[in-house]
Order: sequence, then C-alpha cells, then structure tokens
Amino acid sequence: MKVTDGVYAYPWTNMMENNCNTYVLQGEGLILIDPGLNKYVPNILDAMKQDGLNPDEISLIINTHSHPDHLDGNAYFIDTDVKMTMHEEEEKFLEKIGKEFFSMFGLTDPRYRVDFFCNEGDLQENGISLKVVLTPGHSPGSVCLYWPAKETLISGDVVFSGSIGRTDFPGGSGPILKQSIEKISALEPAYLLPGHNELVEGKEEIKKNFDFIKRAFFSYL
Repeated sequence: MKVTDGVYAYPWTNMMENNCNTYVLQGEGLILIDPGLNKYVPNILDAMKQDGLNPDEISLIINTHSHPDHLDGNAYFIDTDVKMTMHEEEEKFLEKIGKEFFSMFGLTDPRYRVDFFCNEGDLQENGISLKVVLTPGHSPGSVCLYWPAKETLISGDVVFSGSIGRTDFPGGSGPILKQSIEKISALEPAYLLPGHNELVEGKEEIKKNFDFIKRAFFSYL
C-alpha cells in the first residue's frame, strides 16, 4: 500500500507466522527493505505489482538487521543483480551467532550477500538520499533509515507502535536499546514505519508514541 509519494508498505497481518513488515522506496529505481521470509516474497512482489511497481526495478535490498524474519527473503534474490547491504557489525554478529539463530526457527543457513556495508551516515541510491542511523540493542548492528525528503523513519525492530524490540535474543541489550530509542526520538518524522505491527502517522502521534515508550519501558531496560 502507498504510504506517501515514493514510500510503500507491505505489513504482515498474520501473527501466527514469523515475518515482518516490508517497505519499498521509489526513486529512479526501487529499494526493498527487509524482504521477510523467503516463502512469502512472491506475495510481496504481487502486492507491489498491484500498486503499480515493477519488481524488476529493485536494485538494492537493505536489511535493518539480520534476524531470520527480516533476512531470510534475501535468498529469493541471491542469483540476481540486486545488491544487498547491512551494517558491518550486523554481518559480524551473523557470522558468529546469527546462523545458530536461524536454526532456532527451523531454517537453514541464510543465503545473502553484503555488497557494501550500510554503516551510519548518508546512503545514496536511485536518486534517494537516506540517513542511516546505527541503533543497536535489539541486535548489535541494527539500523534505522530516515528519508528526510519524505519525513519517513523506518525503525526496524527498535520501536513499534506502543512497544519496543526484544532484548533477550542473542546480542540484545536493554541499556543499549534505550540509548538507540533516545537517538531516533530526536528526529521528527511524519511517518514511523516499524518492523512489526501497525504504522504510526503524524508528527504528534509519533511523539506521543515515543513518550509512551519511554514511560512504559525505560525503567525496565
């Protein structure tokens, strides 16, 4: 579904399955963020077509982090020219611990590439200028993506609508996640697009969401 010009969301609605929200950014080509589980990628591509997007124009996949429900779908594109990226610290985590994490979900070793590192700073692709924000805590190399021109923040599993990412997985840390949430709460997006659950729209609603998260969770982190 279209969120705003150039921003499309494909949220997961069946909570019985382990999957995530997927996003597409449209510029001169398409950026796919967190393709989810491999077996559901065709559903995303069909939904993109219904929105008038051509999946053949996907040139880059960005993984906010390497947990199976976000990364497994990279395998669908492994034999194509689509570039793939994640943060350097996340690839280190994936190589050391992450593959065992896949086995916990009954999945084989992930099939992916890291064509370049999605480290903190500016990322230019397809005429789209993104700010990459390193936000560990849920996972050591988690990143959030901010598109200033669209006032859109893609938060991965750092924050959700009314909740936060888990810290009890390998590589998680409550105190570090708290710092990451403080970091992105200083931004002023009009659209908050989380890795799970519903989207949050409107600057005031997003501020209220961050305020609630700080009140409800910070004393436990």
